[in-house]
Amino acid sequence: MKTPLFKSLTLSVTLILPFIPFLSHSAAFAIAEQSALGIGNAFAGGAASAEDASTIWFNPAGMTRIKGNQMVLGMHLIAPSFYFEDRGSTNAAGATSFADGSEDGGRFAFVPNFYYVHSLNDDLKLGVGVNAPFGLATKYSDDWIGKYQAVESEIVTINLNPSIAWKATPDLSLGFGISIQYIEATLNNNVDFSALGPVSDGFSHLEADDISYGFNLGALYNVSNDTRIGISYRSEIKHDFKGDADFRNITPALSLNLVLADTHIDVQPDMPASASLSIHHQWNDNVAVMADATWVGWSSVPELIIMFDNPLKADSAENLQLKDNLRLSIGATYTTDSSWTYRTGFAYDEGAARNASSRSARFPDNDRYWLTFGASYQLADNLSLDAGYAHIFVPDTKIDRTPEATALSGASALRGNYESDADILSAQIRWDM
Repeated sequence: MKTPLFKSLTLSVTLILPFIPFLSHSAAFAIAEQSALGIGNAFAGGAASAEDASTIWFNPAGMTRIKGNQMVLGMHLIAPSFYFEDRGSTNAAGATSFADGSEDGGRFAFVPNFYYVHSLNDDLKLGVGVNAPFGLATKYSDDWIGKYQAVESEIVTINLNPSIAWKATPDLSLGFGISIQYIEATLNNNVDFSALGPVSDGFSHLEADDISYGFNLGALYNVSNDTRIGISYRSEIKHDFKGDADFRNITPALSLNLVLADTHIDVQPDMPASASLSIHHQWNDNVAVMADATWVGWSSVPELIIMFDNPLKADSAENLQLKDNLRLSIGATYTTDSSWTYRTGFAYDEGAARNASSRSARFPDNDRYWLTFGASYQLADNLSLDAGYAHIFVPDTKIDRTPEATALSGASALRGNYESDADILSAQIRWDM
């Protein structure tokens, strides 16, 4: 006989697979959008609020605050813009006007997530979450001026997170979870042969994937009846991508050179660890305030090294120089005497890129400022609808990047300025079962 937990897990994978996200809107290529209820508060209090089953992701210890069983199914609609204006880019031959100098690499995307909490008793809870902690989608035209550094970039993740929570004392809860993470990456760009004379561009297509494992844990402590503090930690996940490199449109003269023969590849990036400290305070019967500080260890991804099985082709290294970053947020919730609850929040999300020379056109990272609003409506005693909206402000982002030249293709320089922003619209259903 199939248990409710098994049925919910099967449903979650079936519903989420068609909508796997390709977009990042936290620092580097992390995805912050893990709860439609939480987005209303800019995820302030994420590790302490524990208002719904999405606490599986933010702090598994918070499951002890969920009464009975609960299922959450959410969707986030993201409309970004990464508009680039050229400021003196050059190809390997030194030409400055060889392609289109303006381009928007942003792509519209859906990000789903699913959570289910099952109560064994009041003090012991089981849960499972299915979401996408990392994602990336930038796609430029085939003839934009940065085509030698990026044309299309996609990172897709599915994270399965079974968890357990135990109420150790009336005021202290502990939680633990395991992450089973699938990740797939596709990176395309033109290959610049202009330094060799009047020959056509080549094209490089890299694709690889992997499944690996990590863990998360957390604690939730009631300081008083009105105030609780939560801490949580997610481990680094070491991936070992296996895939293929395909090189296309190689001229007859170059095709004799076996350096650009199709080959298998191996890439070993580490997805970063993170830690959060949150507080949730019930100010009065109607108003709650919350805050959060989250650290992400992006320095675990200093560069992206692509190892080729072809012994004639040297390994390729894309120097990212990412740095650890902080995300700080504050929020407030107003509960009415009717079926409505309202939320607002603000967040500062520090960029992980160090400077213009290390910034990548695949993810033109910079600081982000979130302004968010949300509302919940009680449809029935056991059914609620949550909605949230966020606008993300991004300062003008400069890029001045020149990768290392290779034996067959010179070094093109991408110099310019990005104007970026994003709008996020989220909704979810909460069902108390």
